[in-house]
Amino acid sequence: MIKSFLLFLLAALIGMAGLIFPNGAFSDGNSFGPQQIESHRECPLCGMYPARYPQFNCQIVFKDGTYEPFDSAAGLLVYLLFNDKTGITSKPFDKIYFKHYIKENWLEADKTFFVVGSEILGPMGIEFLPVDSEKGAKEVKKQEKGEDIIHFKKINRQYMIKAAKAGWLHFLAKKLVTDEN
Repeated sequence: MIKSFLLFLLAALIGMAGLIFPNGAFSDGNSFGPQQIESHRECPLCGMYPARYPQFNCQIVFKDGTYEPFDSAAGLLVYLLFNDKTGITSKPFDKIYFKHYIKENWLEADKTFFVVGSEILGPMGIEFLPVDSEKGAKEVKKQEKGEDIIHFKKINRQYMIKAAKAGWLHFLAKKLVTDEN
């Protein structure tokens, strides 16, 4: 009886720790969830304030629990793939999150599909539209007259250059991707 009570009490305390420290303070120490984007935080690429544009928020969460917020999925991808052109040195990251274009919930990058080449404008201009499934991407592509669907894991420098040449990137991303330095 006492053993059962102690196990129950231990389980309750562990469960409460998860509520009190939702970002992993009692996990393996290496995994953090999406962070609340604070109103004073600037996008490291463009200097805008992502909290003003919640539908287009995305973020990189670093292994130390800090994060960088972005107001554009394309901007985040440029930050990751073209640091030689941005001059920004990134720390080792833990997770990348995008806001679902329709549902506006956080998606882990490795579960994200993008609809590319639509005429939907975000705060920076033409946007990559994140969704959580290929089926959802096909629906959004049709609805928003997109040109392509791609999974996050398949996006590389060559794809971003292709997107820039096709006119699927906003001005700043296109400039960084195509300019020779």
